[in-house]
Amino acid sequence: MTSLSSLSNWSIPLRQAAPPPAVYRAAAAAGGVAGNVAGNAAPSAIVSLSAAGLAAARQAGDDAVAPAPLPMTTAQRFHGLGAAMLDKFATGAAIAVDQQALPGAVDDKFTLSVVTAAGTKVDLVLADVDDEMIVQASADGALGDEERAALAGLARGFQAAIDGMASGGSQVRLDGLAGIDTRLLQSVDFHADVTLPLVAGGGTQSLDFHADGEKRKLGIAGPSGTVDLSIDAGQLESLGTKRQQQKAIDGYLKQFDDAAARGHADAGLMTMFRDAFSSLSHTATGDRLDTAVAPPGRPWSLSKEDHAVLTGLADFSATVRQPPRSSNPLRPGEVDGFRYEVAQQTRSDGARRTDRTVAQVQTARLVAQYHEPLGKDGALRLTPEPDEQNYEYHEIDDSARSSVELGYRDGRLRTATLEQSVSQSERTRKYVMGRMLSDHTVPAAHRLERDLVRALAPYQASDGRSMEEDSREDRETRRQVSLDALGENMFLLGTRLALAERDRQL
Repeated sequence: MTSLSSLSNWSIPLRQAAPPPAVYRAAAAAGGVAGNVAGNAAPSAIVSLSAAGLAAARQAGDDAVAPAPLPMTTAQRFHGLGAAMLDKFATGAAIAVDQQALPGAVDDKFTLSVVTAAGTKVDLVLADVDDEMIVQASADGALGDEERAALAGLARGFQAAIDGMASGGSQVRLDGLAGIDTRLLQSVDFHADVTLPLVAGGGTQSLDFHADGEKRKLGIAGPSGTVDLSIDAGQLESLGTKRQQQKAIDGYLKQFDDAAARGHADAGLMTMFRDAFSSLSHTATGDRLDTAVAPPGRPWSLSKEDHAVLTGLADFSATVRQPPRSSNPLRPGEVDGFRYEVAQQTRSDGARRTDRTVAQVQTARLVAQYHEPLGKDGALRLTPEPDEQNYEYHEIDDSARSSVELGYRDGRLRTATLEQSVSQSERTRKYVMGRMLSDHTVPAAHRLERDLVRALAPYQASDGRSMEEDSREDRETRRQVSLDALGENMFLLGTRLALAERDRQL
């Protein structure tokens, strides 16, 4: 094990290219680390840490971080360690120690892989094996000063991602790794495997995240289910301002909450999905709308009116799944499950800006099944005994779609349509003493079609005022308020709206 002071001198020779990196291990030695310091060692190292060594590592990275208490939880063992190791890795040269391979089986493991703009690959691994912490760092080539600074700039983001997963495997904190500087870094990959505590049901929670200049992809898998999220971060021309994106994200989060409540989703799984979507969907670079950004290979950009009918978010697709579970031994065909899919696709076509088409489609689908006890205070007991078979079994199938399309000809807006629809179906079977008493399906649907040409038409004076009485600044302000108000109506209709429409018609 390393001593308290040994890690303060830990570093890696990143400037020297070398064959495939060997793996080194530090052993405890009174007053230092076994082995000699070798500036020409392969650019890789594994350092095993005792509890005291962890305190030294954190202290080396941040003097303000106090040593962690003994014994430590997983979150306490990893707290501050990723940031400290990345800071040290990005700035120094290494100790040569006893060569040994990284153990194949570990309790908890976090990896960060970064490819620089020049193509150099840097890997950092943190692992927990019983009561021992292991850190592995490697680079397959030389790094310049700016690249090392860019790596150090990921330290807080790396640590935040570790802390989120180490605290029970239920928090997704990827903000600091998502917005990489593509001038210096090509891509970032983060992977986590965390052993869940028995109080949470046990098992392993895993997370895979990738970010580059074009996309952000996330995969989460664990006992409660899976999350898959893909975001097209390279579609800059359709992005809105930070304010517009936050409104869209808030609207989607409300949709997610409604779907989770309606489908009885696992709370922890949906929390991870919400956190991931919220953090990774922030792709705007400022508070002002940039209407001068043209997509690659196209000489024209979108107008304010075009942006007003779009969500402002990058295109995405997401799926949340809970594995089907047969919870009723008397009727194994009645499975409990949850699947939610949501996506957005945007396109803009036309050889010239005066003859362009802009369209965006948003879709959502919820399919869920669950058992529920009879009465608010009842207990759900699904045993082979018919006398205890008192419950309702729900099957839900909901979908929503929103489509907007603008068409310009000869510089004038000729067509602008908004079509929104939502449908809902819930089948409920009621059992008392094992006998089915009722089986009914409640449908609900709502559809909206709107012509947006007038709403998007050039500014017209109002309140009896003439165009001359309005200053240019006043006209721009009034126009922007009008466009912002229109943008509030571009999102998916919620299932609650379908229920309200059904109740109104009854």
